[in-house]
Amino acid sequence: MIVIFDLFETLLEDLTLDFNLGLKPFWEEYYKDKCSFDEIKAYGEELFVHMQDLHKQGFEFPFVKDELPMYAKKYGGDIVPMSVEEEALFLSRCNTVRVYDGLADMLDVFSKKQMPMYVLSNSGFRAGALQILLDNHGIGKYFDKVWSSADFGRVKPCSDFFESAIGEILKKYPGGTKDEILFVGDTYKTDIIGAYNAGLKAAWINRQNEADIYGFATYQIKDVTDILDICIGT
Repeated sequence: MIVIFDLFETLLEDLTLDFNLGLKPFWEEYYKDKCSFDEIKAYGEELFVHMQDLHKQGFEFPFVKDELPMYAKKYGGDIVPMSVEEEALFLSRCNTVRVYDGLADMLDVFSKKQMPMYVLSNSGFRAGALQILLDNHGIGKYFDKVWSSADFGRVKPCSDFFESAIGEILKKYPGGTKDEILFVGDTYKTDIIGAYNAGLKAAWINRQNEADIYGFATYQIKDVTDILDICIGT
């Protein structure tokens, strides 16, 4: 079996999420002489609404590619160049996360069984930054590749996003089929519907015991580590 994981609330639990914790050091370094923090904070809130509108249309709003140039246009100066390392630092300031209990042990079991594992995430931050986040929490080594909607330009449940990842996987494992790929995620609207429409089996982390309104989930689980029995027993 080949497993593709969602990232946030699947592999990493968000303990706190505050974009302004990343924005303030960014403002201090690049925009302190151009605007007040309250001004850039308010503009960041406007851009958040813009991002939500784009998501409703199926598009991503990449932080480095699209958002940073908008700060430069608004307040003047050059567009801030940001490496994936700097992007990962910004992300880590915004998000306090932890690895779910028992996850590292499960990933280690899968790794020892040579089970290919991947991450497919809706995120405004590039895959390289997400990889660093995973590395910093000790689990990045388990994944063959991370895909982010920031690089692809579309968000889950976009079938093309899934199909792009599937195509890369099956190219690497030419004897494999979609039937051997399991997608694991916590959000029905993006993860489960997207995986189903792409022809994948889907394990839904259904912590709130919600109804599977379309019957798209192949499995329903309470914790990500519950797929251990599913994968080992397959």
